[in-house]
Amino acid sequence: MKAKRQYIRIRASFPQVYSHNYGFLVSARSRRLGLNERKNFPTEKEATDYARGIAERILQHGKDPDVPKDKIQFASSYEKLMATLSSYGRTPEEAVSHFLGHLGDEVAKQAKPFIRDLVEKWKEFKYADKTLSKRTVVEIRSYARFIKRKWGNVKPDDAKRNDIDLLLKGLKISNTTRRKYLLYVRMFFEWVKDEGHLLQNPTDGLFYKPDDFNGDFYTPEVTKRLLRYVVEHEKDLIGYYALLTFAGLRPSEGARVQWQDYSAKTNELYVRKGKTHARHIILKPVAIEWMQFHRENTPKDAPFISLKSLDNREKAIRNAVLNGKWVQDGLRHGFGTYFKALTKSIAEVADYMGNSPDIVKRHYARTVPKDEWEAFWNLTPQVVMADNPMPSETPVPSPDNPDETTAAIKTSDSP
Repeated sequence: MKAKRQYIRIRASFPQVYSHNYGFLVSARSRRLGLNERKNFPTEKEATDYARGIAERILQHGKDPDVPKDKIQFASSYEKLMATLSSYGRTPEEAVSHFLGHLGDEVAKQAKPFIRDLVEKWKEFKYADKTLSKRTVVEIRSYARFIKRKWGNVKPDDAKRNDIDLLLKGLKISNTTRRKYLLYVRMFFEWVKDEGHLLQNPTDGLFYKPDDFNGDFYTPEVTKRLLRYVVEHEKDLIGYYALLTFAGLRPSEGARVQWQDYSAKTNELYVRKGKTHARHIILKPVAIEWMQFHRENTPKDAPFISLKSLDNREKAIRNAVLNGKWVQDGLRHGFGTYFKALTKSIAEVADYMGNSPDIVKRHYARTVPKDEWEAFWNLTPQVVMADNPMPSETPVPSPDNPDETTAAIKTSDSP
């Protein structure tokens, strides 16, 4: 049976305050004043403070029974609001300020464009850079479609770091490719931030460890078949393929070569700026022979390489020689491996290829048989186009064979 409350008056003046078994009661009932309020509090101090507040309002308005009821109700509501916010240590004024800030943020958020619209403007911004390679332009278009497909229907603020991370981790791709996706997604959101639509790039802090990598490449025999096919079917591309094979140029670097970049007097090639800084390299004898072959078989006013339909022509070469089994940057990796075997200098390989020594050690540190790398450096136009099997006994200059006068191929003292 519930115990009956016992009230003990602890404040006699109006409004009265009573203590009871469960707390303290403020009684403010008065027809004359238009009050009819009873309210419980957990502590005596809260109850007496509340009672004093009512008494002060009565003194302020006097004993005028005509105090508007709406003002009394407003005061009562304000008291309730204060009581609710007191547990959070906040005042009604602070609550109103916070809510107005929230409304302002919502209005600003609604005014922001969707990502599907921003990604189109980002593409236009990137395309304005006329120095971009064709490959980069294609990549921008491809990754823009990906961004639009995944986040097009949300506002920039709704793209969260964890959501982006989980989405990229869920793609069935290698970590190396995943890093490429992250590169372009990060690039896009950084542009959005610079445009004032974001305070922070949601991709900040995301990182994917690169896959273990060991550059695959072609054997001298496969390289010979490839070069011979190009000479017989796509002769105007032989200079391009010779520089990929015997100078280690990236495809994008090879596609930018012009005749004025090469000096037949010094055998120096200027590699234009692309993925890495521009550099000057001295071509090796086999590369020099191929450059001469290309010059002799190219019309006087023709460019070093025609970029028209280059991608399709390269695909046709891969299908014809390699049955479509193309090794990404296989010619460059082959050069790095065979050049390291020839020079036995990681620093020289790194400088020549525009790489860091760490990359060279990780990609091209493997050891290949001497007869194999000698055969590679003897792949001159005469050897490639000969019907006889490739010679492998012809001496090639190396630290073990310093007598260059008797070598079929000579090296330059310059890197």
